[in-house]
Amino acid sequence: MGKAVTHINFYTPWQQTRIARVVFALLLTSLIWSFFSGNLVHQLQQPVLKYPYVDLTYWVMHWFGIPEFITTHFWVACLFDLALFTFCILPLLYPGKRVFIWAFIILYFIYFITFNTFGAHHTNHKIGWLMIAVPFTAANYKTFNFLWRGLRYFLLFIWADAFLWKFFRFSWLHPDQALLILKKNAAALLYYEPNSWKAGLYQWALQHPGWINAAYLSGIVMEGLFLIGFFTYKYDRYLLLLSILLPVGFWLIADANFVELMVLNCTLVNFHKFFVRVQ
Repeated sequence: MGKAVTHINFYTPWQQTRIARVVFALLLTSLIWSFFSGNLVHQLQQPVLKYPYVDLTYWVMHWFGIPEFITTHFWVACLFDLALFTFCILPLLYPGKRVFIWAFIILYFIYFITFNTFGAHHTNHKIGWLMIAVPFTAANYKTFNFLWRGLRYFLLFIWADAFLWKFFRFSWLHPDQALLILKKNAAALLYYEPNSWKAGLYQWALQHPGWINAAYLSGIVMEGLFLIGFFTYKYDRYLLLLSILLPVGFWLIADANFVELMVLNCTLVNFHKFFVRVQ
């Protein structure tokens, strides 16, 4: 075990602060995107319907009434969103202040539960933004490095698990599996936005099922390649490319939004090449 640890190429504390600024800049971009998409807490219009699913974490949050209290009081929701932005900007300016990072994680956790609950769908695509900040709470740079690598394995698990799910359920043997997924996911868009460019893309795909099924099988193979990452870091640059292509493909072909998972792609980037301190 000792030998394995000594061979890890740790990021230095100086590099850690630079990586923190990159991550929190991306987090701030995500919050700005949520604002313009009308997805912040104060923009939810005091929702009533909720879907906590069979999830004890969601149940506990609703038992305390935290999401309901925030969303039913407009000015509280506005202050909450303001605090969320503030504690996202502060770590960007002061990446060494762990108290700011902890405050952001707590606020984003509440936002994560609230958004998913009142979105009436137990989604998990925002989990990447929540998890990516955790390593920066570490008190020393070695702990940060272990947590950062842990997030890398979490990303690998997401894609490898998707591959194993499809493989052992034999969905790859169904000749029209991709076509059925497309019909289910794109029905609403085809009905409400029949003249949009995506509707045109789906109409073409429905008329050429061979291409859509080939893309589906290619996606399964790409997901399976992430199993390699559990055994070596050598191919991380290629896995990084695949981890960009897959969410974009899901969005284009199946109208499924997993784009926000791409923030975890930072764990596949070799920041040693970007942040080199001149002595």
